[in-house]
Amino acid sequence: MYVRMVFVTLKEGKMDEFRDVYIKEVIPAVKTHKGNRFVHLLECRENENEGISLTAWNSRGDFENYLKSGDFERLQYESMYARDPVVKSYEVTASSEPLILRIF
Repeated sequence: MYVRMVFVTLKEGKMDEFRDVYIKEVIPAVKTHKGNRFVHLLECRENENEGISLTAWNSRGDFENYLKSGDFERLQYESMYARDPVVKSYEVTASSEPLILRIF
């Protein structure tokens, strides 16, 4: 399984608006792509302006096809960002659910 994390720092007071856009636009758009396992928004409890967009994919190829679609660029909301997001990608190599590793 391939996981992508986008760490965002929003302008003061923008999290409610960002969450609303995430629910209404990001989740439905990403879920249409083949191989997407899930889409989550994680909100930091220590800093209300920080969050992580977390997506999981069956394979790196599925994720790369999503990137080629242009949706990742289209679903950026620069007007809400206090600074550029930090993007990181991970391969799941160990899990408390061994079945996950066999499936993917």
